[in-house]
Amino acid sequence: MSINVNRVCMKKMILLAVIASVTLASCVKNEVTPDEENGSNAISYQTVVGTMSRGLSSTQTKFPITSTFGSFAYFVAGNGTWAANANDLTTTLYINDEEIKYHASASALFNANTWHATAVHYWPKQGSLTFFAYTPKTISVTCEKTTGIKAENYNVDANKNVDFMVADMVADKNQNTTIYEYNGVPTLFRHKLTQIGFKIKTASDYANGHSSGSYAAGDKVIELTGITINNVANQGIYTQLPAEGWSGQTGTVDYTHFSGNQAVTTTLAEAKNADAQTIVLPQTFSDNVDVNITITYTIKTYTDGTNYSTEIVTETKKLYELHSGTSNAWEMNKNITYGITIDLSSQIIYWDPAIENWDNVDNGIDI
Repeated sequence: MSINVNRVCMKKMILLAVIASVTLASCVKNEVTPDEENGSNAISYQTVVGTMSRGLSSTQTKFPITSTFGSFAYFVAGNGTWAANANDLTTTLYINDEEIKYHASASALFNANTWHATAVHYWPKQGSLTFFAYTPKTISVTCEKTTGIKAENYNVDANKNVDFMVADMVADKNQNTTIYEYNGVPTLFRHKLTQIGFKIKTASDYANGHSSGSYAAGDKVIELTGITINNVANQGIYTQLPAEGWSGQTGTVDYTHFSGNQAVTTTLAEAKNADAQTIVLPQTFSDNVDVNITITYTIKTYTDGTNYSTEIVTETKKLYELHSGTSNAWEMNKNITYGITIDLSSQIIYWDPAIENWDNVDNGIDI
Protein backbone atom coordinates (compact mmCIF):
# COMPACT_ATOMS: atom_id res chain seq x y z
CA MET A 1 0.00 0.00 0.00
CA SER A 2 1.35 3.42 -0.89
CA ILE A 3 0.22 6.87 0.20
CA ASN A 4 0.75 9.86 -2.03
CA VAL A 5 0.65 13.22 -0.26
CA ASN A 6 -0.69 16.03 -2.41
CA ARG A 7 -0.20 19.50 -0.96
CA VAL A 8 -2.24 22.31 -2.39
CA CYS A 9 -1.73 25.89 -1.27
CA MET A 10 -5.24 26.97 -0.37
CA LYS A 11 -5.70 29.61 -3.02
CA LYS A 12 -9.47 29.70 -3.05
CA MET A 13 -10.11 33.39 -2.85
CA ILE A 14 -12.87 35.08 -0.96
CA LEU A 15 -13.42 38.61 -2.09
CA LEU A 16 -15.66 41.23 -0.62
CA ALA A 17 -15.83 44.97 -0.87
CA VAL A 18 -16.76 47.18 2.00
CA ILE A 19 -17.66 50.67 0.80
CA ALA A 20 -18.92 53.35 3.15
CA SER A 21 -19.09 56.79 1.56
CA VAL A 22 -20.66 59.66 3.48
CA THR A 23 -20.73 63.37 2.59
CA LEU A 24 -20.82 65.72 5.56
CA ALA A 25 -20.36 69.46 5.96
CA SER A 26 -16.67 70.23 6.04
CA CYS A 27 -15.08 71.71 9.09
CA VAL A 28 -11.59 73.06 9.64
CA LYS A 29 -9.55 71.63 12.48
CA ASN A 30 -5.91 72.18 13.21
CA GLU A 31 -5.42 69.19 15.43
CA VAL A 32 -5.37 65.54 14.26
CA THR A 33 -7.61 63.25 16.26
CA PRO A 34 -8.13 59.53 15.67
CA ASP A 35 -11.38 58.77 13.84
CA GLU A 36 -11.78 62.37 12.77
CA GLU A 37 -14.80 63.13 10.60
CA ASN A 38 -13.23 63.69 7.20
CA GLY A 39 -15.87 64.40 4.59
CA SER A 40 -16.47 61.44 2.28
CA ASN A 41 -13.23 59.85 3.46
CA ALA A 42 -14.91 56.95 5.27
CA ILE A 43 -12.84 53.79 5.62
CA SER A 44 -14.02 50.88 3.51
CA TYR A 45 -12.74 47.32 3.14
CA GLN A 46 -12.11 44.82 0.38
CA THR A 47 -11.06 41.35 1.48
CA VAL A 48 -9.61 38.42 -0.41
CA VAL A 49 -8.37 34.99 0.62
CA GLY A 50 -5.28 33.74 -1.21
CA THR A 51 -3.09 35.16 -3.93
CA MET A 52 -3.32 38.86 -4.69
CA SER A 53 -4.43 39.95 -8.16
CA ARG A 54 -6.26 42.88 -9.68
CA GLY A 55 -9.94 41.96 -9.79
CA LEU A 56 -11.41 38.52 -9.34
CA SER A 57 -9.39 35.69 -10.83
CA SER A 58 -10.57 32.19 -11.65
CA THR A 59 -9.42 31.08 -8.18
CA GLN A 60 -11.26 33.79 -6.26
CA THR A 61 -14.68 33.73 -4.67
CA LYS A 62 -16.62 36.58 -3.16
CA PHE A 63 -16.77 36.58 0.59
CA PRO A 64 -20.09 35.06 1.78
CA ILE A 65 -22.51 37.77 2.78
CA THR A 66 -23.48 35.72 5.84
CA SER A 67 -19.90 35.87 7.20
CA THR A 68 -18.23 38.60 9.21
CA PHE A 69 -14.69 39.52 10.20
CA GLY A 70 -12.96 41.54 12.89
CA SER A 71 -10.81 44.57 12.13
CA PHE A 72 -8.15 46.44 14.10
CA ALA A 73 -6.18 49.51 13.02
CA TYR A 74 -3.31 51.48 14.56
CA PHE A 75 -2.73 55.18 13.96
CA VAL A 76 0.81 56.33 13.11
CA ALA A 77 1.20 60.10 13.47
CA GLY A 78 2.57 62.54 10.92
CA ASN A 79 4.94 61.19 8.29
CA GLY A 80 5.85 58.17 10.37
CA THR A 81 5.73 54.60 9.12
CA TRP A 82 4.77 51.35 10.79
CA ALA A 83 8.23 49.90 10.22
CA ALA A 84 9.95 52.82 11.94
CA ASN A 85 7.36 54.01 14.44
CA ALA A 86 5.15 51.06 15.43
CA ASN A 87 6.43 51.11 19.00
CA ASP A 88 6.24 54.89 19.46
CA LEU A 89 3.95 56.20 22.19
CA THR A 90 2.15 58.25 19.55
CA THR A 91 1.19 55.06 17.66
CA THR A 92 -2.17 54.23 19.15
CA LEU A 93 -5.13 51.97 18.60
CA TYR A 94 -7.60 53.54 16.13
CA ILE A 95 -10.10 50.75 15.38
CA ASN A 96 -10.63 48.18 18.11
CA ASP A 97 -11.91 44.81 16.95
CA GLU A 98 -14.86 46.16 15.01
CA GLU A 99 -17.14 43.58 13.44
CA ILE A 100 -17.56 44.12 9.70
CA LYS A 101 -20.85 42.92 8.25
CA TYR A 102 -22.65 42.99 4.93
CA HIS A 103 -25.64 45.36 4.72
CA ALA A 104 -28.01 45.00 1.81
CA SER A 105 -30.01 48.12 2.64
CA ALA A 106 -28.85 51.71 2.71
CA SER A 107 -28.99 53.86 5.84
CA ALA A 108 -28.51 57.51 6.64
CA LEU A 109 -24.73 57.05 6.66
CA PHE A 110 -24.08 53.99 4.49
CA ASN A 111 -24.80 52.94 0.96
CA ALA A 112 -26.70 49.76 0.18
CA ASN A 113 -24.89 46.50 -0.52
CA THR A 114 -21.77 47.44 1.43
CA TRP A 115 -19.66 45.96 4.17
CA HIS A 116 -19.01 48.15 7.17
CA ALA A 117 -18.94 48.37 10.93
CA THR A 118 -21.82 49.73 12.96
CA ALA A 119 -19.82 52.88 13.64
CA VAL A 120 -18.48 55.06 10.82
CA HIS A 121 -14.68 55.27 10.73
CA TYR A 122 -12.88 57.99 8.78
CA TRP A 123 -9.34 58.33 7.55
CA PRO A 124 -7.19 60.74 9.58
CA LYS A 125 -6.31 64.07 7.94
CA GLN A 126 -2.66 63.52 8.83
CA GLY A 127 -0.84 60.32 9.60
CA SER A 128 -1.60 56.81 8.43
CA LEU A 129 -3.31 53.61 9.53
CA THR A 130 -2.02 50.04 9.71
CA PHE A 131 -4.71 47.38 9.54
CA PHE A 132 -5.11 43.88 10.97
CA ALA A 133 -8.08 41.54 10.44
CA TYR A 134 -9.24 38.01 11.16
CA THR A 135 -12.23 35.77 10.56
CA PRO A 136 -14.56 34.41 11.83
CA LYS A 137 -15.37 37.10 14.36
CA THR A 138 -16.38 34.49 16.96
CA ILE A 139 -12.72 33.58 17.59
CA SER A 140 -11.12 35.20 20.63
CA VAL A 141 -8.03 37.17 19.60
CA THR A 142 -5.95 40.12 20.71
CA CYS A 143 -4.02 42.60 18.57
CA GLU A 144 -1.00 44.30 20.11
CA LYS A 145 1.58 46.33 18.22
CA THR A 146 4.25 43.72 18.89
CA THR A 147 2.21 40.63 18.05
CA GLY A 148 -0.42 41.62 15.52
CA ILE A 149 -3.32 39.17 15.61
CA LYS A 150 -2.78 36.61 18.36
CA ALA A 151 -4.95 33.62 19.23
CA GLU A 152 -3.98 32.28 22.64
CA ASN A 153 -4.40 28.54 23.27
CA TYR A 154 -6.50 28.00 20.16
CA ASN A 155 -8.09 24.55 20.23
CA VAL A 156 -9.16 22.99 16.92
CA ASP A 157 -11.45 20.52 18.70
CA ALA A 158 -13.34 23.28 20.49
CA ASN A 159 -13.57 25.07 17.11
CA LYS A 160 -14.21 21.97 15.01
CA ASN A 161 -13.60 22.58 11.31
CA VAL A 162 -13.65 26.35 11.77
CA ASP A 163 -11.59 27.99 9.02
CA PHE A 164 -9.52 30.44 11.07
CA MET A 165 -8.04 33.07 8.75
CA VAL A 166 -5.90 36.13 9.32
CA ALA A 167 -5.36 38.93 6.83
CA ASP A 168 -1.94 40.19 5.84
CA MET A 169 -1.03 43.32 7.74
CA VAL A 170 -1.65 46.41 5.59
CA ALA A 171 0.68 49.19 6.65
CA ASP A 172 0.76 52.95 6.17
CA LYS A 173 -2.59 53.48 4.47
CA ASN A 174 -4.18 56.92 4.30
CA GLN A 175 -6.99 56.43 1.80
CA ASN A 176 -9.17 53.86 0.15
CA THR A 177 -7.59 52.25 -2.90
CA THR A 178 -8.72 49.84 -5.60
CA ILE A 179 -6.58 46.72 -5.81
CA TYR A 180 -9.19 44.02 -6.36
CA GLU A 181 -12.72 44.86 -7.51
CA TYR A 182 -13.70 47.61 -5.14
CA ASN A 183 -12.39 50.68 -3.39
CA GLY A 184 -11.24 50.11 0.18
CA VAL A 185 -8.58 48.71 2.46
CA PRO A 186 -7.00 45.71 0.69
CA THR A 187 -7.49 42.85 3.13
CA LEU A 188 -5.92 39.59 2.03
CA PHE A 189 -6.93 36.67 4.23
CA ARG A 190 -4.91 33.47 4.45
CA HIS A 191 -5.84 30.17 6.11
CA LYS A 192 -3.93 29.70 9.37
CA LEU A 193 -4.78 26.04 9.89
CA THR A 194 -4.24 22.92 7.78
CA GLN A 195 -6.92 21.03 5.90
CA ILE A 196 -6.55 17.30 5.27
CA GLY A 197 -8.41 14.67 3.29
CA PHE A 198 -8.06 11.11 2.03
CA LYS A 199 -8.71 9.40 -1.29
CA ILE A 200 -8.30 5.70 -1.94
CA LYS A 201 -8.14 3.27 -4.85
CA THR A 202 -6.63 -0.07 -5.87
CA ALA A 203 -3.69 -0.35 -8.24
CA SER A 204 -5.53 -2.93 -10.38
CA ASP A 205 -8.93 -4.56 -10.73
CA TYR A 206 -8.44 -7.47 -8.37
CA ALA A 207 -12.04 -8.58 -8.91
CA ASN A 208 -11.09 -9.23 -12.54
CA GLY A 209 -14.05 -7.31 -13.90
CA HIS A 210 -16.55 -9.28 -11.85
CA SER A 211 -19.17 -7.89 -9.49
CA SER A 212 -21.52 -9.29 -6.88
CA GLY A 213 -23.28 -12.34 -8.23
CA SER A 214 -20.60 -13.13 -10.78
CA TYR A 215 -17.47 -13.57 -8.68
CA ALA A 216 -15.17 -16.44 -9.54
CA ALA A 217 -12.33 -18.25 -7.82
CA GLY A 218 -9.39 -15.92 -7.22
CA ASP A 219 -11.39 -12.68 -7.30
CA LYS A 220 -10.57 -10.24 -4.52
CA VAL A 221 -12.97 -7.66 -3.12
CA ILE A 222 -11.45 -4.92 -0.98
CA GLU A 223 -13.33 -2.73 1.49
CA LEU A 224 -11.97 0.18 3.50
CA THR A 225 -13.08 -0.01 7.14
CA GLY A 226 -11.17 2.75 8.90
CA ILE A 227 -8.78 5.70 8.74
CA THR A 228 -7.51 7.22 11.99
CA ILE A 229 -4.93 9.90 12.71
CA ASN A 230 -3.16 9.23 15.97
CA ASN A 231 -1.32 11.25 18.62
CA VAL A 232 -1.53 14.71 17.05
CA ALA A 233 -1.53 18.03 18.91
CA ASN A 234 -4.79 19.97 18.95
CA GLN A 235 -3.99 23.22 20.78
CA GLY A 236 -1.48 25.99 20.16
CA ILE A 237 -0.73 29.72 20.09
CA TYR A 238 -0.93 31.64 16.83
CA THR A 239 1.05 34.89 16.58
CA GLN A 240 1.20 37.12 13.50
CA LEU A 241 4.23 39.27 14.39
CA PRO A 242 7.19 39.51 14.27
CA ALA A 243 7.55 36.04 12.67
CA GLU A 244 4.20 34.46 11.90
CA GLY A 245 3.55 30.95 13.11
CA TRP A 246 2.23 28.53 15.70
CA SER A 247 3.99 27.69 18.96
CA GLY A 248 3.33 25.81 22.17
CA GLN A 249 1.46 22.95 20.51
CA THR A 250 -0.03 20.65 23.15
CA GLY A 251 -2.49 17.81 23.44
CA THR A 252 -2.44 14.25 22.13
CA VAL A 253 -5.61 13.33 20.31
CA ASP A 254 -6.82 10.75 17.79
CA TYR A 255 -9.15 11.59 14.92
CA THR A 256 -11.35 9.03 13.20
CA HIS A 257 -11.53 10.29 9.65
CA PHE A 258 -13.46 7.31 8.32
CA SER A 259 -15.24 4.35 9.86
CA GLY A 260 -17.54 2.03 7.95
CA ASN A 261 -17.42 -0.16 4.86
CA GLN A 262 -16.46 1.45 1.56
CA ALA A 263 -15.72 -0.57 -1.55
CA VAL A 264 -12.28 0.18 -2.98
CA THR A 265 -11.91 0.01 -6.76
CA THR A 266 -9.58 1.40 -9.40
CA THR A 267 -11.53 4.67 -9.28
CA LEU A 268 -10.01 7.16 -6.84
CA ALA A 269 -12.69 8.02 -4.29
CA GLU A 270 -12.89 10.26 -1.23
CA ALA A 271 -12.99 8.51 2.12
CA LYS A 272 -14.54 10.65 4.85
CA ASN A 273 -17.30 10.52 7.41
CA ALA A 274 -19.63 13.50 7.56
CA ASP A 275 -18.38 14.44 11.05
CA ALA A 276 -14.67 13.98 10.29
CA GLN A 277 -12.15 16.48 11.63
CA THR A 278 -10.77 17.92 8.39
CA ILE A 279 -9.16 21.12 9.73
CA VAL A 280 -6.20 20.40 12.00
CA LEU A 281 -3.52 22.28 13.90
CA PRO A 282 -0.27 23.09 12.06
CA GLN A 283 2.61 21.17 13.65
CA THR A 284 6.00 19.67 12.89
CA PHE A 285 6.51 15.92 13.13
CA SER A 286 9.55 14.22 14.67
CA ASP A 287 10.97 10.86 13.72
CA ASN A 288 11.02 9.72 17.34
CA VAL A 289 7.34 10.55 17.99
CA ASP A 290 4.72 8.03 16.98
CA VAL A 291 2.32 10.37 15.19
CA ASN A 292 0.76 8.24 12.50
CA ILE A 293 -2.11 7.34 10.21
CA THR A 294 -3.71 3.92 10.62
CA ILE A 295 -5.66 2.42 7.72
CA THR A 296 -7.72 -0.75 8.07
CA TYR A 297 -9.33 -2.70 5.26
CA THR A 298 -10.58 -6.18 4.44
CA ILE A 299 -9.73 -8.43 1.50
CA LYS A 300 -12.27 -11.06 0.54
CA THR A 301 -10.75 -13.79 -1.61
CA TYR A 302 -13.37 -15.87 -3.39
CA THR A 303 -12.92 -19.63 -3.72
CA ASP A 304 -15.96 -19.92 -5.99
CA GLY A 305 -18.99 -17.81 -6.86
CA THR A 306 -20.27 -17.51 -3.28
CA ASN A 307 -17.61 -18.59 -0.79
CA TYR A 308 -14.62 -16.55 0.29
CA SER A 309 -12.03 -16.11 3.01
CA THR A 310 -11.61 -12.76 4.76
CA GLU A 311 -8.31 -11.10 5.66
CA ILE A 312 -8.28 -8.05 7.94
CA VAL A 313 -5.35 -5.75 7.16
CA THR A 314 -3.98 -2.91 9.29
CA GLU A 315 -1.39 -0.52 7.86
CA THR A 316 0.33 2.22 9.85
CA LYS A 317 2.31 5.09 8.29
CA LYS A 318 4.22 7.70 10.29
CA LEU A 319 3.38 11.28 9.36
CA TYR A 320 7.06 12.16 9.64
CA GLU A 321 7.83 9.71 6.85
CA LEU A 322 4.88 10.76 4.71
CA HIS A 323 6.11 14.36 4.84
CA SER A 324 9.79 13.60 4.45
CA GLY A 325 11.52 15.66 1.80
CA THR A 326 9.39 18.70 2.64
CA SER A 327 8.98 20.38 6.00
CA ASN A 328 7.91 17.27 7.96
CA ALA A 329 4.89 19.31 9.01
CA TRP A 330 1.28 20.22 8.61
CA GLU A 331 1.77 23.77 7.36
CA MET A 332 -0.55 26.76 7.45
CA ASN A 333 -2.65 27.44 4.37
CA LYS A 334 -2.12 23.94 2.95
CA ASN A 335 -4.86 21.59 1.76
CA ILE A 336 -3.28 18.14 1.99
CA THR A 337 -4.77 15.11 0.25
CA TYR A 338 -3.39 11.70 1.16
CA GLY A 339 -3.84 9.42 -1.83
CA ILE A 340 -3.94 5.78 -0.72
CA THR A 341 -3.24 3.05 -3.27
CA ILE A 342 -3.69 -0.60 -2.32
CA ASP A 343 -1.33 -2.62 -4.49
CA LEU A 344 -1.38 -6.42 -4.33
CA SER A 345 0.91 -6.98 -7.31
CA SER A 346 3.82 -8.02 -5.11
CA GLN A 347 1.54 -10.52 -3.34
CA ILE A 348 0.52 -12.62 -6.33
CA ILE A 349 0.78 -16.27 -5.42
CA TYR A 350 3.10 -18.31 -7.58
CA TRP A 351 3.88 -22.01 -7.36
CA ASP A 352 7.31 -23.57 -7.42
CA PRO A 353 6.78 -27.14 -8.57
CA ALA A 354 9.42 -29.88 -8.51
CA ILE A 355 9.42 -33.67 -8.60
CA GLU A 356 11.35 -35.72 -6.15
CA ASN A 357 13.07 -38.60 -7.92
CA TRP A 358 11.84 -42.12 -7.39
CA ASP A 359 13.67 -44.05 -4.75
CA ASN A 360 14.94 -47.08 -6.52
CA VAL A 361 14.55 -50.26 -4.51
CA ASP A 362 15.93 -53.58 -5.76
CA ASN A 363 14.29 -56.60 -4.23
CA GLY A 364 15.64 -59.89 -5.35
CA ILE A 365 13.22 -62.78 -5.88
CA ASP A 366 14.59 -66.28 -5.62
CA ILE A 367 12.53 -68.93 -7.36
